[in-house]
Amino acid sequence: MEFNSKARKREPIFNNMPPGILSLAGIIVLIELIIQVFGIEYRSWFLIYFGFFPTNIIFPEGNIFFGQKYIMFFSYSLIHGSFFHMVLNVGILLALGKKLEEHLGYAKLFALFFSTAIFGAFFYLIILPNEHLPMVGASGSVFGFFGYWKGKELLFRLKNNMKLAPVIMFFLALILGNFLMVLFYPFGIAWQAHLGGLVLGLFFSYSSRFFGSKS
Repeated sequence: MEFNSKARKREPIFNNMPPGILSLAGIIVLIELIIQVFGIEYRSWFLIYFGFFPTNIIFPEGNIFFGQKYIMFFSYSLIHGSFFHMVLNVGILLALGKKLEEHLGYAKLFALFFSTAIFGAFFYLIILPNEHLPMVGASGSVFGFFGYWKGKELLFRLKNNMKLAPVIMFFLALILGNFLMVLFYPFGIAWQAHLGGLVLGLFFSYSSRFFGSKS
């Protein structure tokens, strides 16, 4: 897999989707379909049982079932706050996940998805330890995918003495986009999880031992 954007073969983004990213997307879509079919109370149920609550760490008596305070570190990434929220994240995951799975294989793709979700939750917990509202969504993993993808492209460009400006501009646009979202929608954007996922994705892009090519 070439991480130089100019070297990529031009083809429809969603053609020939590999099984790993399709499975992840399928789970997320299935949960949202259950909510859409059976009613809004099911969204509340999923949020309460599987959303990420920082206060469940500080006040364990708030946990509804055994192990919730551990499971929520990754289960929140499969649930979304609205249909649009789900469509946006799944669309990006499919677009990025196709190339990443070709490079990593499905097992490492799953590991990248859930590890960046967990790290995003840790960032959220550290910055907002007293937050009593649930955090949900695959955005931490989306930013983890962005971090890994662009980190690999940065390495590729450094190795081949290519301009770094496109990668730098991408990260600046990503940061600006987050800033604008927080500015206009301050209570609906978990930028802390975005940052955590992005940082770990970047780190993994430099870690050939654990997240190198499947070949």
